[in-house]
Amino acid sequence: MSVIALRGWLPGLVLALGSGVGSWLAVSQGQQAQELRMQQLSDDVASLRRAVRALPAPASVMPPGGNAAGIPPSLEAGAARPTSEDLDAIAARMVTLLKQSGALAEGPRPAEPPAPPPPLTPEQHAAATRADVLVERVVSSGHMTAEDVRDIRRELSQLGGRAEAEALRRRIVVAINQNRLIPSDDAEGLP
Repeated sequence: MSVIALRGWLPGLVLALGSGVGSWLAVSQGQQAQELRMQQLSDDVASLRRAVRALPAPASVMPPGGNAAGIPPSLEAGAARPTSEDLDAIAARMVTLLKQSGALAEGPRPAEPPAPPPPLTPEQHAAATRADVLVERVVSSGHMTAEDVRDIRRELSQLGGRAEAEALRRRIVVAINQNRLIPSDDAEGLP
């Protein structure tokens, strides 16, 4: 072999061998790191198991001398399918337990109607009237500016969360959804 041929081969061979050795080292180190992590995880799981086993057993939720919710022992173990008699017994036991706990009160309880809101004060009535005029104006014009939004908000803020304020807001939203009202792009939300 001539010296010129070796000069071309030698750097390529050294580069190929270096790449191969580097790749092998990277893979073997990755496998070692993975094996180390798996060992740490298995140690953590084992320590958790020991900690759980060391905890005291929870108190039994079974009623004295009976089964939980009247479930027959054969069903608790999952060895049998429930028969209609088993299901009836379970339902009867659940009704008994619910009655004992007071969750099932005898007789229907009439629902008390909510108390009517207090009447509007004169200031609130005036604010509601002004807000109604503003909403009617923007809906009839078809455009709502940022200034309109601020004016309507100012009037509605005096009404708080009353039904009158919600009705006016609903009118605005319905008009927007029906394309009868176009809010301005510079408006910061709706009133």
